[in-house]
Amino acid sequence: MFLRKYLLGVMFALALATVMQADQPTLSIQQQATLVMFGVEVSVVVNCQGSTAFEVNVAVSQGDMASESFGVNFTSNGGRQVVPVFVPGEFTPGAADATAILACNQLLEAITAGQSIKITE
Repeated sequence: MFLRKYLLGVMFALALATVMQADQPTLSIQQQATLVMFGVEVSVVVNCQGSTAFEVNVAVSQGDMASESFGVNFTSNGGRQVVPVFVPGEFTPGAADATAILACNQLLEAITAGQSIKITE
C-alpha cells in the first residue's frame, strides 16, 4: 500500500514538473502595420502551446483616433503563428501605438503586449 502511494506521488510530481517546464504562451506585435481600406492591418505573433483555440484582440491609437478589432479567433498549430488583425478606423501613415491581448484556451488569464508601430501604405 505504501509503495503504491509512493509511486502515485512520484508520477504526480513528474507530471507536474513536465507541465511547469512547458513553454508559456507568448505574444508580440510587429512594428510595421499596413494601411488598408477602412482601417489598418496589424500583425501579431502568437504562440499558444498545443492545438488549442485562442482569441487575439488589437487596439490602435493615433492622435485623437483610437479603435480596436472585434477579436480574432483561431486554432493554434502548437507553434509560432503570425496573425493579421484588422482594426477599423480613419488612420493615416505614420506613428501609432498598438496593444494586443491574447487568450489561449488553457490560460486562466490573458496576456498583453504593447508596441509603438509605424503605419505604412
